[in-house]
Amino acid sequence: MDVRTLCLGVLSFGETTGYGIRKAVGDWFGHFAQASLGAIYPALAKAVARGEVEVVGSADMALEKRTFRLTDKGRETLAASTAEASGDETVRSPFLSAMFFAHFLDMDDVNRVFDERLAGLRGEQRRLRSLPSGDMTEGQRFTIRYAMATTTAAIAFMEREGRAMVTAIERERT
Repeated sequence: MDVRTLCLGVLSFGETTGYGIRKAVGDWFGHFAQASLGAIYPALAKAVARGEVEVVGSADMALEKRTFRLTDKGRETLAASTAEASGDETVRSPFLSAMFFAHFLDMDDVNRVFDERLAGLRGEQRRLRSLPSGDMTEGQRFTIRYAMATTTAAIAFMEREGRAMVTAIERERT
């Protein structure tokens, strides 16, 4: 899902600021999407130019103070973009890149990256558990359960096999 579609999605729940969109992306979509303010504001500007989003109040206000609202055209665009989705997933992982090239790393760095990833997964698991699923649609709850299942599996895999991998890398070096 591109940043513009994420913005339209957040605005489908009600009007908010660019910062509000950034917070919602992290809170609601953090388990499957990311967007920085540096990507959100240009996406909003394009959506405004296309008539998918409108600025509530004066467009002369500072960018960070503007409130945005989804238009009917924006709802149509969101529905069309969502309908185009496929079953593919894209994974970009600095952690897996580091592990792939672990033979170039110092063992302290291998252990640090491994520990950071495991801590990150545990933090994500806690965040997912804290989401207010009772206030969500079934599709939204599905994304939480899916993310929870993959996060739990990753934690189990790392606890079961991760340290063995670190030990194997140490053995390769001797």
